[in-house]
Amino acid sequence: MKFPFQLLAVALVTIIMNSCKNSPATPTAISADFEKQLQEKLVNAKEGEVIELPEGTYNLSRPLILDGVKNVTIKGKGMDKTILSFKGQKDGAEGLRITADGITLEDFTIMDAKGDCIKLEDVMNVKIRRLKTGWTALHSTENGSYALYPVGCTNVLIEDCDVFGSSDAGVYVGQSKKIIVRRNKVHDNVAGIEIENCVDADVYENTSYHNTGGLLVFDNPDLPVKNGMRCRVHNNKVYDNNTENFGAKGTSVSEIPAGTGFIVMATNQCEVYSNEITGHNTVSGAVISYLLLRKPYKDTIYDPYCGGISVHDNIMKRGSGKADGSVTFGKLLSALFGDKIPDIVFDGMVNPTYKNNDGSIKEDQRICFHANGDVSFVNLDFAGGNKNMTTDITKLDCTVPSWPDVKFAE
Repeated sequence: MKFPFQLLAVALVTIIMNSCKNSPATPTAISADFEKQLQEKLVNAKEGEVIELPEGTYNLSRPLILDGVKNVTIKGKGMDKTILSFKGQKDGAEGLRITADGITLEDFTIMDAKGDCIKLEDVMNVKIRRLKTGWTALHSTENGSYALYPVGCTNVLIEDCDVFGSSDAGVYVGQSKKIIVRRNKVHDNVAGIEIENCVDADVYENTSYHNTGGLLVFDNPDLPVKNGMRCRVHNNKVYDNNTENFGAKGTSVSEIPAGTGFIVMATNQCEVYSNEITGHNTVSGAVISYLLLRKPYKDTIYDPYCGGISVHDNIMKRGSGKADGSVTFGKLLSALFGDKIPDIVFDGMVNPTYKNNDGSIKEDQRICFHANGDVSFVNLDFAGGNKNMTTDITKLDCTVPSWPDVKFAE
């Protein structure tokens, strides 16, 4: 059948228009005028000001800094329309550094910062919405540690972002209080989402895939804020996190085996429920003490044990590939089980102070695994040198008291 010339012309025009519509803005050289003007806007910002970023791709050579000015909004035209590239960054580490309360960041992209893409330090009332942050070269040890990095903050909201390429954690919230992390797409990082030494966090409806480890709730020693608690991880899709670990040696995340769904380490009152956790080649989920890493620490206040942990009502299905035996935790599991590591691993470590006089564990400090389907399980008996390992999950089929939603003014 012959195709009329007019229809062919219309079809070609339509294809070209759609192609232009979906392609990113054309890159420029170092955008000196734009960079200078934006720096001036940040330096001279007034309380309550909205700083609008135009559509386009702008290459910046130095970090952007907003310090001390409350309630400022930095807003672009869309994460695929306003792109700030730090590929040619000459000075500083962060792409955007903020030490100001009441900040709102939305609808733009920050790429290829020399260090962290966006760092917010010791601030209150943070809202991060619809941002894209990451590195062009995926899985590179040369990438910065964190894409989104609020630390020491209170009232943190991170939602609807696309985060990738971090050599530590894509979405990291550390030493903070009252946190909501929701509906983000987090992929191709070492750790997808990490909540570290935090109090009151809700992590839900995120998609975490192609990282080394999908979701982490950690407490680490020798940090200013001690002993996090009350984290809920629920209704997330966590799948195919089998990327080789490209983290810096010596960091906690460098010990995550490729093929890890979630790890809860050394924290208290953490609930992991109603998640889909599938396709992981090493372990679907683990609840462990810091002692399992065999790393010394000097922090006398630090509690290296887990307590009050409930893992329940999750869908779990492991991957079909080989387990990663290249890091400490992975080596231990591979030595014990080869490539047939159980879906859920508990190291069996319990703080003696969590026990009653009769040796039973206090109700609010129990470790519980309930209604996770037909999963395999092991209690490693790490303190006993693995001599009394058990696969009997029924002894830990229990519940712990729940706690309310995280709420703050959004």
